[in-house]
Amino acid sequence: MTPEDTAHPPGVVTSGAAGIGGTTGSAGRARALTVISPLPRFWSPLLRLALWLKKRQGPDPALQRLSLIHVAHWVVVDRFPGEPRRRRYAYLLFVSNFNGSWREYIDAFATAIPRRMAVLWGTSFGFPGAQPPASFVNYIERNQLTPNHFYAAYPEASATEVASALRVHERFHADVVPATALDEERFAAEWRRFLTDVQRDL
Repeated sequence: MTPEDTAHPPGVVTSGAAGIGGTTGSAGRARALTVISPLPRFWSPLLRLALWLKKRQGPDPALQRLSLIHVAHWVVVDRFPGEPRRRRYAYLLFVSNFNGSWREYIDAFATAIPRRMAVLWGTSFGFPGAQPPASFVNYIERNQLTPNHFYAAYPEASATEVASALRVHERFHADVVPATALDEERFAAEWRRFLTDVQRDL
């Protein structure tokens, strides 16, 4: 097997030239990214265990601080729907929605959590490491897929704006709605307190 074969085993769809960094799906300000990476099948159980343990730990604080991310999800694929038997390789499938440019998003992963990226993609064929970011960007570019359909519920809102709106909505129904049963003066006091409390989210 040649180096080219190990970098892109049969069945892997590649797109784009290295380093272009173009997103493969968009709706307003929201962008979609789908990456599928082949890996030796003997690594599949260990990687699946690592993802399960990470799920038990809950959302990654470092990822949560990257406010441009709507969602990021990794899963190991051993067999594709409709196939009678498993392929020669297993695959790591990564799907994500985000705001901002494609290059900034991948750079954020490479600089904020390089060790986690090495754990997740380290068993995949051709993975160059998360540092330097340029090599990681080229790797993601070569292994990304073009989605057939991409839908964003709030295409003109960023992840930060959606989170802020949800907090305002929750406080409004918890504090203001019950206050409508109060007299005018007490309601006005509750309304002012509500506006003060949610000021950072408005």
